[in-house]
Amino acid sequence: MIATVRVGVGLVTLVLALLAGCSTEYTEGTSAPPVRPAQSLDAARTKLQLVVQDPCYTARDIAGQWPYCGRWEEEVLNTANAAAGARPELREVTDPAGAVRAGHEHFVRGGCASGIPPAGPGDCVAAIVETREAVTSLGRGIAAAR
Repeated sequence: MIATVRVGVGLVTLVLALLAGCSTEYTEGTSAPPVRPAQSLDAARTKLQLVVQDPCYTARDIAGQWPYCGRWEEEVLNTANAAAGARPELREVTDPAGAVRAGHEHFVRGGCASGIPPAGPGDCVAAIVETREAVTSLGRGIAAAR
């Protein structure tokens, strides 16, 4: 009887050890349906609705607001990339997304991302204005896309 229990425990231990060695690396996420472009574009629309409510987009005094806009610039960039990825065939989306990337690049290259005023904040204000205009165009492009 003791030998039977030991064999049973040994088999259970062996099965558990084998199962523990199994990896879900190759099976994880395979049952989920692939993301459809419509869903990705809907996600970009939702993000854009939030982006345009931010003071970096709405403030009249950009000269006073720009030091706080580094995160906003990143969010806008992510939104533009998501929209362009969802509709890479639509220039109404990809062209403004490229303009957002350009505005973001000017913001970062101008040393504005740190929020610490550079020698002349004019470049940072200009970069924010550029990005804001691109966001407006992106919004129109996303709204027109189906």
